Amino acid sequence: MTFNQDTIAAQSTAAGKGAIHIIRLSGSDAIPVCDKIFKAKKSLAETPSRYATFGKIYTDKQLIDEVLVTVFRAPESYTGEDMVEISCHGNQYIAAQILENILQFARIAEPGEFTQRAFINNKLDLTQAEAVGDLLSASTRFAHKIAIDQMDGRLKQKISSILEIITKIRIGLELEIDFPEDYQDSICIEEISLEISRLKTDLEMLVASGRDGVILRDGYRVSLIGSPNVGKSSIFNALLESERAIVTPVPGTTRDYLEEAIALSGFLIIFYDTAGLRDTEDPLEKMGIARSMNIIEKSDLVIYVTDSQQQDSEIDKLQEVVKKKKLLKVINKTDIISSSLINKYLQQEYIPCSTVLKGGLEKLKAAILQEINIRPEEFDIPPLTNTRQIAAARKALEELQRFEDTLKSEGSVEFLAFDLLQVSKALEEITGVITTDDILDKIFSSYCIGK
Repeated sequence: MTFNQDTIAAQSTAAGKGAIHIIRLSGSDAIPVCDKIFKAKKSLAETPSRYATFGKIYTDKQLIDEVLVTVFRAPESYTGEDMVEISCHGNQYIAAQILENILQFARIAEPGEFTQRAFINNKLDLTQAEAVGDLLSASTRFAHKIAIDQMDGRLKQKISSILEIITKIRIGLELEIDFPEDYQDSICIEEISLEISRLKTDLEMLVASGRDGVILRDGYRVSLIGSPNVGKSSIFNALLESERAIVTPVPGTTRDYLEEAIALSGFLIIFYDTAGLRDTEDPLEKMGIARSMNIIEKSDLVIYVTDSQQQDSEIDKLQEVVKKKKLLKVINKTDIISSSLINKYLQQEYIPCSTVLKGGLEKLKAAILQEINIRPEEFDIPPLTNTRQIAAARKALEELQRFEDTLKSEGSVEFLAFDLLQVSKALEEITGVITTDDILDKIFSSYCIGK
């Protein structure tokens, strides 16, 4: 996406019927372009900023709709440019007619271009711009919370506070390089070492927050695996509270994985009902089992389900397959299994489960939440929420470690200053002070048109 300063327009509300539709314009000609088709007692050129004006939109003297038009003058607008928002009746034909006439004098906006302009015009930093997209897709209260906090600039403030300390130390080192006689013995190594140690702890916590942030944003992935006919699909349906998976007494009914998401105690949990793992000659079932193994690799948690009919060798084999994943063991169908047999499985740390008994899934749900082990209300700052931010924070931490090693080995002041400069550059990648067009294209192209 190549940024330029021409005037863009797009429908910002979803297509279809509703109370209103909003058409948005941004750019130096946004106000005069709208004035070409809008008629009211005053022209928009005479209208104060942030003021809604009632009027009518015409094309070739044909009335299209009665509308409210709000003017936002630069720089006090979402994009930092002159903006106009047209609120018309929520008929898709009307909205399309208005936009069609506007596009005689402007061009259609690319996905995310309004937010990209807000970033380029310093209305948002890159963490805030990414949070806009996260807010639009947030489907749980915790995902909403971290998006709101990040959009409010709390992550930006934390990064800025670290950068401020790094810059202060670096300037002192660079003065020592440029004016060695004036600043001789002015650097206190002990104080710098202590400050860097504190910053290192902050960065370590920031990097560690990435795991929680990605889960809160994208969801926690859970695979249900086990032999055919142990009740995986029944558990899957019960968790979803719907008949999503076909349940029959015939082994191998599930030939491919099913994927659905639920909100559990404020977390987005993505469940996968996988094909039963067993030796088979059925080519379709073999393909399903292969896909199951692929899903297991991508999961945060694997839940092994048995109904007490499997051999011990099966779970031993499975633990070897998923040795790098956290594994929960579930004994299903406890409504029809004897108490003595259930106790035997409980002693082996199996979780009892039944899709028939009232509350039969509660212990399983509690175990899943315990594995997530996130308390969003305890975050002092919003966590990092995507691989771009996490990679940049890790790079900053590596460079800070390099500085610390140079400091301990009594390296030259020039090397120390260079190491801190690399730390700053890595942190500035998070906020977007230093970035590339390719990264911007990838971020904003995932947004809807009109945002």
